[in-house]
Amino acid sequence: MSKKERLSFAFVLIVLSLLAAPQPADAQWTLTWSDEFNGPSGAAPDASKWNYDTGGGGWGNNELQVYCAPGSNAAPCSSANTNIFQNGAGQLVIRARNSGGTWTSGRMKTQGKASFQYGRIEARMRLPIGAGLWPAFWMLGTDITSVGWPQCGEQDIMEWVPQYGPSTTSSALHGPGYSGGGNIGRSFTFPNGGRVDDGNYHVYGVIWAPNRMDFYRDNPNTPFFTVTPSNIPAGTQWVFNHPFFLIMNLAIGGNFPGPPNASTPNPAQVFVDWVRVYQGSGGGGGGGNLNGIHTVTPQHATSKRMDLNAAQTFNGNKVQIWTANGTAAQNWNFSNVNVVPAGNYNIASQIGGGWCLDVAGAGTANGTRVQIWQCNGTNAQSWRVVPHSAGGFELRPANAPNSCLDVTGVSTTDGTQLQIWTCGGGANQRWGIN
Repeated sequence: MSKKERLSFAFVLIVLSLLAAPQPADAQWTLTWSDEFNGPSGAAPDASKWNYDTGGGGWGNNELQVYCAPGSNAAPCSSANTNIFQNGAGQLVIRARNSGGTWTSGRMKTQGKASFQYGRIEARMRLPIGAGLWPAFWMLGTDITSVGWPQCGEQDIMEWVPQYGPSTTSSALHGPGYSGGGNIGRSFTFPNGGRVDDGNYHVYGVIWAPNRMDFYRDNPNTPFFTVTPSNIPAGTQWVFNHPFFLIMNLAIGGNFPGPPNASTPNPAQVFVDWVRVYQGSGGGGGGGNLNGIHTVTPQHATSKRMDLNAAQTFNGNKVQIWTANGTAAQNWNFSNVNVVPAGNYNIASQIGGGWCLDVAGAGTANGTRVQIWQCNGTNAQSWRVVPHSAGGFELRPANAPNSCLDVTGVSTTDGTQLQIWTCGGGANQRWGIN
């Protein structure tokens, strides 16, 4: 069956499943980033989407492989036997091979090309089976270069090692105080004799929302593992409400899988049919639910928060940015209960009760200021929460649906008034909701 036929068949199955099973109201997904690997045989992956880790040294786990970028001839790499390439049939191949006792392999990542915060993230893969093999599809926090690991957070969407057997994979989280062998993880075994190396491939994915991950295999509606801050050890920090980048690799040997042996396939190959990132429409943090108290952080000035001026509640008081201080003036209660349009949120100050984020005079013009006003159920107080592919969320008022909550003049100064402005994707219109 061709890839086009598979996609058509998959679409039919999805439609049938939607008709057969009740879906949550906010499970409406829009594809926002993908790689289908439809390049010609031998071509490297899309350079606008992928970078590569290279070299050896054990990678912190006593691994044996040297990672090689496509086309590299730096020994022991060889462009004649490249480790990462497209096969011309609609798949990416990550190939590990042993030449003269030295293993080479591939590790590719979207770091510096694309980062993601929340959504449904998945890859359709076929994995190799053998001693010492360790294929993985995972994510690291984009702040790894400044805070290091595990403070940056690690989300392992899929790992396989030989001790699992051919039908089982795992998903896990690593963070400060719960990393390495102390991670928060769970395994999944395919039913009905399914294997990681069978010809049908399998989909490995996560639905990621603020303070929640739902890991799944094949069907996003039936997660096998849900993790929230309640699952991490007491006194530790949840470090997953910020942007992450994607990684795929095939490691050889090391502390986790153990060593290869004479039975290990050479070459060993991971096949990836596609990688896709979806965002949820109608709010809800990419499929989750934002109801509750949050701080709201402008992505151009992450030390600041959305703040109620002087912590005072009166009609027309300005909403501004201010250095994070942990006070109630920077806490906002999101609620989508009985909000029109359905799926939108009222965003109310935690102070006083009943004071909502409001577009002054229900204006629609660029520069209309944003204030608080007694909650009244109008479209000027109804906000659509839209995940952005560059990280964070846009907050769009229902009375001006093409406008976004905006920090005036891209300022970072305490006291800068918030306004609405035509959405342009700038960091001063993207907000972390934590």
